[in-house]
Amino acid sequence: MTTSITSAAFIDLRINNAEQLKESVSEPSPNTVLYLTYGKTDAWANDAAPTAANSSVALRYEIWNNMIGGKRILGGNIMHAIDRHNWTSGTTYTAYDHMSDDLYNENTVFYVVNSDYSVYKCLANNTGQPSTVEPTSVNPSISSSTSDGYVWKYMYSISDSEQIRFTTDDYIPVKTLTEDEGSLQWQVQTNAVDGAINAIYITNAGNNYTTDNVVVTITGDGSSATASATLNTETNTISSIYMTDVGSGYTFADVTITGGSGTGAAARAIISPIGGHGSDPIYELGGKNIMINMTLNYSENSVLVDDNDFRQISIIKDPHDFNTSNVSRQLAVNQTKVLTMSGVDDYIQDELVYQGTSYSTGTFKARVASWDSANNLLYVINTLGDVTASQSLIGTESFTARIVSSVTNPHFEKYSGKILYADHLVPITRSNDQIEDFKILVKF
Repeated sequence: MTTSITSAAFIDLRINNAEQLKESVSEPSPNTVLYLTYGKTDAWANDAAPTAANSSVALRYEIWNNMIGGKRILGGNIMHAIDRHNWTSGTTYTAYDHMSDDLYNENTVFYVVNSDYSVYKCLANNTGQPSTVEPTSVNPSISSSTSDGYVWKYMYSISDSEQIRFTTDDYIPVKTLTEDEGSLQWQVQTNAVDGAINAIYITNAGNNYTTDNVVVTITGDGSSATASATLNTETNTISSIYMTDVGSGYTFADVTITGGSGTGAAARAIISPIGGHGSDPIYELGGKNIMINMTLNYSENSVLVDDNDFRQISIIKDPHDFNTSNVSRQLAVNQTKVLTMSGVDDYIQDELVYQGTSYSTGTFKARVASWDSANNLLYVINTLGDVTASQSLIGTESFTARIVSSVTNPHFEKYSGKILYADHLVPITRSNDQIEDFKILVKF
């Protein structure tokens, strides 16, 4: 007998995968080692419009052959990220609903970031009306009501450093704290009420309600939740229900409306996520993406080539040190082959060089990534064949012919590890007084 099972994966699975990537880099040794690498000094067919990166085997070889250097990605370089939704007046935001099956849909906006970079979850939206008052309260204990009828839960604030390192026009960082680091977010998390009822939705406004003695009764497996109703005296209907005590411990609850001389009014309780609103922002807001922020700082203490442009970056998992099976753990690595040269005249950056009678039949071929004339060091990539010491290396453009005195191999063992990510860029020119800043989004 064959059994086929089809299941709908929770967004939690995607968040967990993102979490595993972050944790694998942050955990104590032995852990996963990731490197950001850069390379490709020669131009694309159209440098203004690079070809898109793909997942082909051919590109994997190309990345290794083009590689100039790399820098290790550490735990502090990684944060979970969520879509950025700036609060905008006149927008109708979706209110959190524990019954919703599309809360984490790309088109569902149930949280916002305000102009002060504080993040809020929408708990009530005035029965689907546009928001006109920006949420600004940062009370870590209770949700706040604005005069437009919205109820917002303050979740956390994005620090200045996080704004610079992990915030883009499209994404903002999100984290769940594991210890008190002095921010309001820790108070939000510790003050979260498991099984609270922060809102009640009216499903039927009823009719003929003419007196104020309307009673809202909440029954369920929790305790202490109470609410009151407001009448619309023009239509004699229930216009809204406000929580006077959110209670705790509810996983289900029924709402009944009695009194007021009317009939037909009905409502349902909206129960907080497990742990309560604000207890776990990563899972509550759908932090299924990872933002990696990396900088190449000048030459990284004279390790990286910093005087040529590049067009290709990648993220590589667990590459090995050259000619070993040991996972590399250096903070910065030079992936060029470095040739110590003797003789006169200068090589030209990006020119092709070779050993032999011609380039086409050369026993060793390479491309010049950098020429350090002061120290007679030639940094080459795209190598083919084995370089021979004590023989001339000829430039195809400069016609320089210097003797190779010694060879220093690249740091990584070529083709080791796994390439997890690649991107093709317009040319980025490096300089010894420049820092390149990368924000890389990985989606799960």
